[in-house]
Amino acid sequence: MHIQTDTTLLLDPRRQASLLYWQGFSVKQIAEMLNQKAPTVQSWKQREKWDAIAPISRVEASLEARIIQLILKGKKEGSDYKEIDLLGRQIERLARVNRYMATGNEVDLNPNVANRNKGERKKPKKNYFSEEAISKLEQVFFDDSFEYQLGWHKAGLAHRIRNILKSRQIGATFYFARESLLHALKTGHNQVFLSASKTQAYVFREYIIQFALLVDVELAGDPIVLGNNGAKLIFLGTNSNTAQSHNGDLLVDEIFWIPNFQKLRKVASGMASQKHLRSTYFSTPPLWGMAHFNSGQANCSTKAVKMPVSAWRSISVTARSLRASVAVMANGGRLSPLRMHLPEAATSSTWTY
Repeated sequence: MHIQTDTTLLLDPRRQASLLYWQGFSVKQIAEMLNQKAPTVQSWKQREKWDAIAPISRVEASLEARIIQLILKGKKEGSDYKEIDLLGRQIERLARVNRYMATGNEVDLNPNVANRNKGERKKPKKNYFSEEAISKLEQVFFDDSFEYQLGWHKAGLAHRIRNILKSRQIGATFYFARESLLHALKTGHNQVFLSASKTQAYVFREYIIQFALLVDVELAGDPIVLGNNGAKLIFLGTNSNTAQSHNGDLLVDEIFWIPNFQKLRKVASGMASQKHLRSTYFSTPPLWGMAHFNSGQANCSTKAVKMPVSAWRSISVTARSLRASVAVMANGGRLSPLRMHLPEAATSSTWTY
């Protein structure tokens, strides 16, 4: 077998021999292919140290020989031009590898790395929920809510004012924290949480933060400002001076435990005085029996009490065999005595009146 080439470069038998050797041919085979004596090829191998040449240098030598051969070719075909282009890109790639080996700088190996820090980097939006996250929160909200809580939700869609008298530990604060976050995300309305103490108001905040973590959103700040629409989640104690400086949907917790509630309510209700805003009041009374309060007063039934329907009111209980006398909020925020005998077998019930 003899090698025929049309370039001066490959007419050099030593160059041909080295390229064949790096392809895996033995000295004896190369000698036969080039019509040379085996000792001559062996001397070339030893003198030029073919085995010591690095693999990348062997590839570079092969690329150089092939691309020169194609460039000097007289009549080129389409495939020749494609191969020249391909080999040129490979030479460029090998040049980057050589620079990287000399400097250790990743930019030499991949130029795109240098562009990573160019220009202004967009900061992730703080307290931001994607549409997918909001949809997931809605699903969790409805799946986790009890029937009586869904009744509260329905009332909030139809009424601007909700008054809820409840038994203990039925998840009202937990529920309204979740409802308020979703309402703020959908409407952009501020949510103002007012409770008997700042510590109690922060219970809302903790529930909201935990709810957001279900979709991997870490809420921060006080107030919490939503990145979607700028709605604020504001947590206040019972200082009437601070209660009048905000605007938004109002949620007042533990109204029976707030000192001078009537005074506070007159001030705080102004925050939700606009027609598109709503107010929610809920609490557990200090005493379910109210025997001392009702002493000397005549018993009356719910049918005997006529109240103008200016706000939605309900009583929610979960205790079995419950009989209670309760005080409920009537029109205008005044506390009126109402004796109500609840069903013997009540386990989880809501009365709306």
